Amino acid sequence: MGRYHHGSRRNTRYRQSAGQEAARRHIQEAQAFSQEIGGNDIDVKTYFFGLSGSELESILVEYGKMYGPEAENYARNTMHKWRSGVTKMSGMIAKRLFDLLPPRMPERKKYELAESVWLHFGPTSRHAYTAGPQADVAVLAQVVAEKLDQVVVSYGLPENVKARFNWLAAGDVIIKEQLLNHFRQLQKTIAAQKIGLEIPVLQKQVLDHSDTTGLVRSHIEIHKHVVSITVDKRLTTEVKEGDPEPLKSAAGGSLWWLWVVGAAIVFFLMSRR
Repeated sequence: MGRYHHGSRRNTRYRQSAGQEAARRHIQEAQAFSQEIGGNDIDVKTYFFGLSGSELESILVEYGKMYGPEAENYARNTMHKWRSGVTKMSGMIAKRLFDLLPPRMPERKKYELAESVWLHFGPTSRHAYTAGPQADVAVLAQVVAEKLDQVVVSYGLPENVKARFNWLAAGDVIIKEQLLNHFRQLQKTIAAQKIGLEIPVLQKQVLDHSDTTGLVRSHIEIHKHVVSITVDKRLTTEVKEGDPEPLKSAAGGSLWWLWVVGAAIVFFLMSRR
């Protein structure tokens, strides 16, 4: 009898250990998947956990059709634990939801998710422009926006990103084109807003203090793009791509002071947001 109890306890410990190991593996798989897709699974889960009534029912029924009645029953019985965080969703289930839910999301949610995917996987770039203190800021913004547009259009999407867009667009070429145009327009809008906010202040600094201030620069970040814009009093109304020619000055160290002025202005602008 004693041997029986000893063996029973050993089997129980074995099952507990195996269950804990499986749980750890599921969590690790979920974390790896989340990192792979830039954390966008969190948005999908949040949307899923927010469903109720007929919306949730239709998704669970579809889930059962795709992965079987046992998977559907498990999802139904575990839903409240996922929502509360008592049970962590496995990587396998997260992947299934990631394939199932987005094509069925409302257009606004789909665009938000697409934007998140793009911000994680999209291209990075650095650009420099030089403008005169009387240059048309709208023209400058348009030049920068067109450059960023070229970067987006010419960017060769990696295969994993293409797969995400296929999923987001559910294989629809027209929708994929709409998503790309959405990102392009978004970057243009942000470029115009930031340039319109920061550059006129720098231009005024150069105009009002032309005897001591020859160059001021602003670094503007637009998603994963960095645009360096220098206001140069020697250009007047021109806008050129690239950094300015070195400013000659007999007073050693004066240029360092000029750069600090520019940085201080940008910091002041940012602090007002």
